[in-house]
Amino acid sequence: MDRYVITISRRFASNGHAIAGRVSEILGIPVYDRSSVEARVAMLQPETEEVSDDLDLQGTGESAVKSDAGRGLLRGLFRREVREDIPDEAQMEFDRQCDAIRSLAAEGSCIIIGRCADEIFLKDPAALHVFIFATDEVRLKNSMEMLHTGEEEALALIQNEDRSREKYRKRFAGNAEDELAGRHLLLDSGKLGVEECAKIIAEAAGYLFGDT
Repeated sequence: MDRYVITISRRFASNGHAIAGRVSEILGIPVYDRSSVEARVAMLQPETEEVSDDLDLQGTGESAVKSDAGRGLLRGLFRREVREDIPDEAQMEFDRQCDAIRSLAAEGSCIIIGRCADEIFLKDPAALHVFIFATDEVRLKNSMEMLHTGEEEALALIQNEDRSREKYRKRFAGNAEDELAGRHLLLDSGKLGVEECAKIIAEAAGYLFGDT
């Protein structure tokens, strides 16, 4: 197959990045994470023109609005109308990330970490969707080692990241209530380890997409 995409969703501190990196080495394809996607968004997104504070009010037909106070009122009303016409900023940002992810995938086979990429390529026959998880005990241990911090701080970070990711997925994924929906592989990284998880993903890609 000319092009395929592996999406890797993961629980925080379940070694998802390490596994994605190892799969990248085995298959010889790039891996893109949040920073990669944001860099592509910046490249694709044209500069936007801001509404000037010095609006030209001439020719508006509002001849009665001549004082500074009147100009300020009209300016405020104009900006309010503009804001009301602008879609939700979070949705706009997600749409920009979708465009960036599709742009990256169009360049060739790749691995994409997070960003609801499994949702973006949900109906793509050339996509393999993987979910990496681990027990809370393993995640806590990984987090402490990764951050060189104590148990209390690591636990707080895990809880915060879990809430944040759950909120993000509920907002932008159609199957947010079911972690199994749309996923082809679910791997316990605490049980299998990074290397074995990576080998399983690479073998599944070979089975689905031919000689990789």
